[in-house]
Amino acid sequence: MKKNKYITIFTATYNREKLITRLYKSLQQQSVKDFEWIIVDDGSEDDTEIVVSNMIKTELSFPIFYYKQQNQGKHVAINKGLEHANSDFFYIVDSDDRLPKNAIKELILKAKTVIDKKHVAGVVGLKCFFDGTPVGSNNLKEDITCNSFDFRYKYGVTGDKAELFKTEVLRKFNFPQFKEETFLPESIVWNRIAKDYQMLYFNKNVYECEYLQEGLSAHSVALRKKNPLGVLNLYSELMGYNIPKKVKIKAYVNFWRFFFCLPVHKHVANSKLLKLQVGCYLFLPVGFAYYIIDKVKGI
Repeated sequence: MKKNKYITIFTATYNREKLITRLYKSLQQQSVKDFEWIIVDDGSEDDTEIVVSNMIKTELSFPIFYYKQQNQGKHVAINKGLEHANSDFFYIVDSDDRLPKNAIKELILKAKTVIDKKHVAGVVGLKCFFDGTPVGSNNLKEDITCNSFDFRYKYGVTGDKAELFKTEVLRKFNFPQFKEETFLPESIVWNRIAKDYQMLYFNKNVYECEYLQEGLSAHSVALRKKNPLGVLNLYSELMGYNIPKKVKIKAYVNFWRFFFCLPVHKHVANSKLLKLQVGCYLFLPVGFAYYIIDKVKGI
């Protein structure tokens, strides 16, 4: 099937009627407009639908598609966006963020160098704050191709980055869904992709963000406590990857930290979650201590 556009810009949104306009303006200002914009509204109760409807009616330079679902979480919204994407590459951009004017141009230039490389799942550029300061470290002197584990632990790069995935690859790794849970760290899928694929990393700003107090990043612990089953799967999978020992120990501790947030422990007593590496059990007391500290802090 002939692709509609080279890139799908995907946005999951929830009650961001005012902020999504800022992202929209940055898309209008792109120097290259070989993209479609797919918006999945995750059960907004404000006027997001009206705001987006007006965008669709007036925008002529790129197509906008809007879908609404019951509130199920960003990860479920991404799966829905992938169902509708008609593009070579898929770019997740949050509704409270924006793109610098040459972002799509830079991404397409890099993406075209890996489009025929079967072992490469996409390209990754810098994510920066609105003042242009990179998020995390900025220590790449040249482009590198590697998996995300090597990128983090061999090259020592820190902080969120901006991933552009091949659409057909990302479709192979749909986000798992857990009953009554509306949050799942995206890293669970990025880690699974890293087992089979590499990414091309480059050192240019292709995404601008701010971390709002009401956003996901500021409430990571609280979200994980409320959605423990998906988080436990993340940490149990991390234990099986070839990662540094200190990172694996952190996964051990966090597994138990959030394990005690499960409503009824016996429901998973015989599940694969507790078929852990023996070393994990050594860190149960530490994880339980963190669980108690969180409770004391009221998290």
